[in-house]
Amino acid sequence: MEFPSEIDITKLDNTEDNLPKPKTFEELFKECFVDLDAPVKPLDVMVYIGIDELGCKSPAITRGEISCIYAPSKAKKSFNKSLIEAAFIGGNTINYSDLIIGNRKTDGYVISVDTEQGEFYATNSFRRVERMVGNRYEKYMPFQMRKQSVKDRLRFLDYLICNSKYSGNIDIITIDGLADLVTNTNDIETSAELAEKLLQWSALGLHICFILHKNPGSQKARGHLGSVTTIKCETMISMDRLIGENGEGEKNTVKISCSHSRGRDFEDFYLTVNEDGLPFTHSSETDNKFKKPGYVEPPLKNIDPKEAFKDEEVPF
Repeated sequence: MEFPSEIDITKLDNTEDNLPKPKTFEELFKECFVDLDAPVKPLDVMVYIGIDELGCKSPAITRGEISCIYAPSKAKKSFNKSLIEAAFIGGNTINYSDLIIGNRKTDGYVISVDTEQGEFYATNSFRRVERMVGNRYEKYMPFQMRKQSVKDRLRFLDYLICNSKYSGNIDIITIDGLADLVTNTNDIETSAELAEKLLQWSALGLHICFILHKNPGSQKARGHLGSVTTIKCETMISMDRLIGENGEGEKNTVKISCSHSRGRDFEDFYLTVNEDGLPFTHSSETDNKFKKPGYVEPPLKNIDPKEAFKDEEVPF
């Protein structure tokens, strides 16, 4: 995989010389005016998630939009993100989910950014993708940014998307830990600026799927950052741990719901991590046993009643 050997740091600095010039009224008019007689571009679906109430695949992730996965801590958010990335790339991912299905039509870059996890956990998360796909997609680019400053994370992403040689050839970016792109998630101004930046990036023809935490005991994303970014989303993908009758949480299975969508909401389904550390989805909460490719249910064996009840009297 080829990476940039040198980045022009001057393009990252917000000096007056490098700030974009204000657009004229004519430029804004031309860019914003909608010609109602012009043909409308069809929705470019990149990943279908779940099934809607009509039994159709739900077009949850489309080009030029942003989406959010949000959940409590340790609720398999990163596993869901990996599955979405792998589904878009394709390959063998259908073996792990027939509810998260890719619709890749181009060979653009898939950029996976992890701001939270250390090197060991982040690397394992990135490697999950090629394990599900079955081979390495050369345009899958993982970045582990935990040790970088907030300012450097944001500057790097802005350069990567807008000014690097990859600009214009990026299909999907996932950001595991959007909150790490601001210094204070409850600061209204910086949260609004980041939300504006996400919209500007996605308008370049890519999809951005980011991860946020839920407020404890709530179905709302944490802080002002959660409020101002999620209202801009095409799809809000909610994840929750399952709680058993004894009040203990199910460690390996979570419920995935659509809290809201610009299209049709998808029905609830479930994600479980198998014994190989890979996520898979299923429609029923109790159907959480992973069936390996080619697995066939063994036929039922007909046995004699006397064999079934051993030496006891057969009750019929």
